[in-house]
Amino acid sequence: MTELIHSVTGEVIEYRPVSPVEVEYIIRVLGDRLEAAVPILDQLQRDRYDAEEEYSRQFETAKLASRREMVTDRRAEALLSCLPQMRIVNEAKAKLHHAEHLQKALTAKLMGYQNINKVNGAAMQVGGVGR
Repeated sequence: MTELIHSVTGEVIEYRPVSPVEVEYIIRVLGDRLEAAVPILDQLQRDRYDAEEEYSRQFETAKLASRREMVTDRRAEALLSCLPQMRIVNEAKAKLHHAEHLQKALTAKLMGYQNINKVNGAAMQVGGVGR
């Protein structure tokens, strides 16, 4: 059983293949989804790096602007002032990790269907159907 996207409504539907042709269809759909995810993952990666860069800039600026004498006090003050930006960094990381996990799950599902497809092909040739 796998989930596919309805072509008109865009909703996720459950789909259970009953023939080798349908297994091949699922393989194509999953492959297309994985291919379409590449630019999305690239953008999420850029968003993460941009957020980290902005955090680093704000953190270093806050350390330099601090009037505290002790370095540890300057660092602590800078950390506190940059907490909102750190939240943005963490959210960007979470989105990226979620997308990467989804990509791994789709890849595993694709490999499973490819194995089913190979078994079906071998079974048809052994049984004489493929001749």
